[in-house]
Amino acid sequence: MRCALQSQPPDMSEDAYTTPASALKKVLVTSTRYKPEAFPVAKELAALLNTQGVQVQLDLEGELALASVAADADLVIAVGGDGTLLSTARRLVGTHVPVLGVNLGKLGFLAEHSANDVRAYLNGDRPDGWRLNPKIMLQVSRNGEAPRYALNDVMVSQGVMTKLISINMRVDGAQATQYRADGVVISTPVGSTAYSLSLGGPILSQGLRSFVITPIAPHSLTNRPIVIEGSSEVCFDIQGRVGEVALVIDSHERLELRSGDSFMVSAAPTDFLLISSGKRNYFDILRHKLSWGAQPVLSTAVDGEDA
Repeated sequence: MRCALQSQPPDMSEDAYTTPASALKKVLVTSTRYKPEAFPVAKELAALLNTQGVQVQLDLEGELALASVAADADLVIAVGGDGTLLSTARRLVGTHVPVLGVNLGKLGFLAEHSANDVRAYLNGDRPDGWRLNPKIMLQVSRNGEAPRYALNDVMVSQGVMTKLISINMRVDGAQATQYRADGVVISTPVGSTAYSLSLGGPILSQGLRSFVITPIAPHSLTNRPIVIEGSSEVCFDIQGRVGEVALVIDSHERLELRSGDSFMVSAAPTDFLLISSGKRNYFDILRHKLSWGAQPVLSTAVDGEDA
């Protein structure tokens, strides 16, 4: 199968988010059925917006087709955590609506704002220092099927019994390499600190329009992670005999792969517009959330001996 080139989204740079809550006319408040503890907060924020005359669409279980109802919205508030934001991002492809993430989870890598931050904003506080951060997303299509989208990554994964898979890779139609590996991970800058990082892939700065391809346990020492321009189209062909192999999208959707199947990965047609608090930069997040660059924890002295 030959993959056709896709049109690319325009370059979007980080900018200040200064819209006051008083200017909001339509807001979507979303959560997920996997985090029912977020429902009371989501309902509270929706009620607060209603009392201020804002048109509100409430999506507690994360099942609304956001792209079809958010085209004329001023804001999306995603209550839950990073997983909620991943789901929200996938469902918003095709729109340009800013998203405010309320963190009720553990990591808070993407969802920076507390519920109190958002309450204060909706009650009239200025969004002081808030930034609008466009995040490049991936578009993936298997065998020419309808595209799916990912904010973190797309990976070729195996079941319980694993063996080397032959995966041929072409970049913009040109032969690049053939992986013999347990699989491969294609990550955005956001996803570069997820599974790809644990495989030895690089940390990508969040403003880059690029993605990284990281093989899983490659047979050849020369198969190293590679960073690809975001304007590129990368095609992967599954070759040889395969067993339980699947294409996994944002650790959420699983598509079975067979020998002879192909899938194409490129940038999604729109970015995910995330509102950050401006209270921390990317390196703060890496240090505090992932302990990046932290000194090793040394053992303490035992029975009076020096450590």
